[in-house]
Amino acid sequence: MTEVLVPYDLDAERSVLGAIMLSGDVLDEVLVIVQPGDFYDTKHETIYAAVRHLVEQAAPTDVVAVGDELARRGEFRGALDASYLHDLTGAVPTAANGGYYGTIVHDHAMRRRLLEAASSIAEIASSGGNDAADAVEIARERIDAVSTTSRPTIRPFGEHFDYFVEALEHKPRHVPTPWHDINTHLGGLRAGGLYVVGARPAQGKSIIGLQMALRLALEGPVAYCSLEMSRDDLMARQIAQLAQVPLQSLVNHDVSKTDWQRIAMVRRGIQDTPLHVSTSDEVSTITQVRAFARSVARRAPKGQRLAGVVVDYLQLMTSGERVESRQVEVAGFSRSLKLLAQSLGVPVIALSQLNRGATARRSPRPTLADLRESGAIEQDADAVLLLHRDEKNAPNRLEIDIAKNRQGTNGRITLTWEGTFARVIQRAWTPTSLLDGDSTTNNGGMN
Repeated sequence: MTEVLVPYDLDAERSVLGAIMLSGDVLDEVLVIVQPGDFYDTKHETIYAAVRHLVEQAAPTDVVAVGDELARRGEFRGALDASYLHDLTGAVPTAANGGYYGTIVHDHAMRRRLLEAASSIAEIASSGGNDAADAVEIARERIDAVSTTSRPTIRPFGEHFDYFVEALEHKPRHVPTPWHDINTHLGGLRAGGLYVVGARPAQGKSIIGLQMALRLALEGPVAYCSLEMSRDDLMARQIAQLAQVPLQSLVNHDVSKTDWQRIAMVRRGIQDTPLHVSTSDEVSTITQVRAFARSVARRAPKGQRLAGVVVDYLQLMTSGERVESRQVEVAGFSRSLKLLAQSLGVPVIALSQLNRGATARRSPRPTLADLRESGAIEQDADAVLLLHRDEKNAPNRLEIDIAKNRQGTNGRITLTWEGTFARVIQRAWTPTSLLDGDSTTNNGGMN
């Protein structure tokens, strides 16, 4: 078997470090190209980390300043000392070529990561611990992780002008939510957007999530990750919404003759709806959510593409790894879902549990501060919709506060709560309009 040589170039590493300690102009160029972890020699990685820290502090990055920083950190040991830093600056052929040396360092690092990914993929493939389909998804993620570390392309932003202006001739393809008043603020669900629906327990977030998923399904396949409800629970709610059969009758299996007739009317439409559901026994980690969404996208009929992803709900996910805190873990979930939306080019709707602290305040209406366990959810979201129901004084109303909206205005929307049919509507509707696939008719705001 041919021995695989680990790619690295210590001369290039020494030259790039010497160059950035000699020239601030070169430093700016190198920081864009060379990423943390690109150096093969740990001494060089330690020096680069010190330089990056000084940059963040707006401090000088010459050889003396870097030496002081390394001494302060206690990093001077073994072959790494002040004289080694001076050797780096003295041996560099020319500081002006620092960017070129940085490219060499980064390219070798990419090749090392590719080798590590290949080794990991080989181990996964030979192990019997994973389902074959799961193994393929994990392998894709390993390769994707390598590609995301590639250096950015530097080009004038003005080159994007013609593309943008040409696109203005066409209406943006945003999928409307089921409620007209919300669309007035959001402009619809945008490709690559992360939409967070937050609520305390039993306030209707799963109902909102399902109705959004059904509207997206008019455009194409939807991946629905249900970490809370079973397939039977979701089917009961879908039938209740569309057939106007009381949810309680479906749950208790107490269906009247009229109810059976209504169920028969919606059967074909529900069976033809491209809604794909995966429950908590199949998806619980962000890796599994990504794998499921990509699988649904790959299996879409010819001419169709994935229309969206729904996750119900965020705090029920687990990383499967040890993390320093739950806040950090949930922050990773929200960031990963935003990246998933961008990579697949679809809207992702993440339902989120809110803290119960709002119930103890003078006004129980939720705020962004109530997003449970992580402020990063708010940061990553393109829009945040907070649900509030006053079950005692206004049992038939659901208020939705659009508390964050990157692409439009904030505001408060009042919708009609029809708990009997597990749905929220803006006006009277007929279920056949959705089943016929007509998104322009009066279908309870499904347009």
